[in-house]
Amino acid sequence: MKLHKLSLKHLLTASLTGLVMSGLLGLISSIAGVALLGVSGWFISAAGLAGGLLFFNYFTPGAIIRLMAILRTAGKYGEQVFAHSHLLDLLRLLRLWVWDQRADRDPALVSKESKGDLLQRIVADVDQIIRWPLMVFFPWLYALGAYCLVICLAFYINASLGWPLLVGAILHLCVIPCLLMRWGLKRVYSSQVLGIHRRSRFISVFSSLITLTIRGNWSSYSSRLHQLDNRQRKNDKQIQMLLSVAKFSINLVTIALLTLLVTLAVQYESSNKHFTLIDGIDAAWFVGLLLSLLALNELMTPLAQLFLAHAQAKVGLKRLKQIEVQVKPKSNLAISHIDTLSFKNWKGVHLPSLLGSPIVSMSLKVGDTLAIIGKSGCGKSTLLSSMAGECYSQGLSLINDQVIDLYGEPAYQAYVSYLPQSPYIFQQSVAANIRLGKPEASDEEVLKALAAVKLDDWARGLPQGMYTFLSAQGKDLSGGQIKRLALARLLIRKAHILLLDEPFDGLDQGTIEHLITSLEGEYKPNILVFISHIDTRLNERAKSLHL
Repeated sequence: MKLHKLSLKHLLTASLTGLVMSGLLGLISSIAGVALLGVSGWFISAAGLAGGLLFFNYFTPGAIIRLMAILRTAGKYGEQVFAHSHLLDLLRLLRLWVWDQRADRDPALVSKESKGDLLQRIVADVDQIIRWPLMVFFPWLYALGAYCLVICLAFYINASLGWPLLVGAILHLCVIPCLLMRWGLKRVYSSQVLGIHRRSRFISVFSSLITLTIRGNWSSYSSRLHQLDNRQRKNDKQIQMLLSVAKFSINLVTIALLTLLVTLAVQYESSNKHFTLIDGIDAAWFVGLLLSLLALNELMTPLAQLFLAHAQAKVGLKRLKQIEVQVKPKSNLAISHIDTLSFKNWKGVHLPSLLGSPIVSMSLKVGDTLAIIGKSGCGKSTLLSSMAGECYSQGLSLINDQVIDLYGEPAYQAYVSYLPQSPYIFQQSVAANIRLGKPEASDEEVLKALAAVKLDDWARGLPQGMYTFLSAQGKDLSGGQIKRLALARLLIRKAHILLLDEPFDGLDQGTIEHLITSLEGEYKPNILVFISHIDTRLNERAKSLHL
């Protein structure tokens, strides 16, 4: 199942089987725990009242007590198993949702996001969200089920005993949680936001710690961090005080219920000068009711933290929703071929500054090679990125003399292979990285693509050949190897339009000549546009665009 909308309701129903099974087993375990203490109290009282009478059945109550103990233990373990499976399922859905938002996000904005902030959302916020069923929904459900059992028992014993318990249930399950939500949510929200702000400030300070220390500005920054610490400490203290008040209130209601039940059930006989139960109330059943209420109080205690877990989950949801994007309608554009590619008053730009490349006009046709030339920082890479449809642009773009918006257009990008200045190598095998360009490629095709960039001998010399796994982001590769491996991934596609940003950077002359031979031979594209500060023979037959 896929998570289409991010909300607590949709999270609960996303994995309904695990939710129902864990909730049912937990409810059975909670009710059995309350019933175990209640039946034990009834049994001990009844046995004491029966004394040595031969007709008292000891076996049936004993069997019930054993059954309740088994149900409590087995239900608890079963609930943990299904709850763990349910949480893992929620974790999978949330991570896939985050990935979907990243995949649908505007590609020009992805690189501007803080990777640390995104990681924080994936790890911390998701962790807070998946705890919501365990910390909020299930404890309240278990308390409700157990309260219903105890109220039914109270009405069975005597109707006058049931009404106080009904009021106590309203206080325990509704009034106290609602008041805690009202008073505590704002404090938890501010604590979460303040914690996030402190984290970002600490990271920013640590990255410039040496500079601040050398220049003597560390003391001022240190005082600001100290102020944030004090605010966080004060906020956390208020939350802990509220938790203490909540636990005290829950226990106070339970004590009040016990006192009220005893007051209603017991009367003082002045003639005998001792206390007795009123008519119609069995002593053994009444003891069982009191002990059940004590067991019920254990299920009420987790409700004191309900507001804390609920607020943390809400903050996590709110932060994750900040990366939610509106899915654009799919384009119906179909491109059968590209003979000409023209740009009029074209400029690649970055938002929101609108800084970018100079305005240019040009026209390319099949067989053309274009070299973009200019000083560092003049906007060459931005222009090439806009031609690939990877960043925003201003002006007109025409394919076969038809005006088409290139940005994010899949029909156009299917014809384009684009090598940025810093290509990405995935933590997969060499072959898997190459096959990202052509998933159905055979081993022979992969080796040919590696040979085209002069990496075939290197791949054969690896421990598992081209199926050797690479480290994250290609950290065990040199800059030239990363560039050539990414180029091989593009060449195997044999796209009509090939856009290369500094493909020869960091390579020796022999390797450059080998790459040019490949680009002029089997892997020659219909249109080639490249940026390079290195003068090669590829420039001799290429058009030049000076920025």
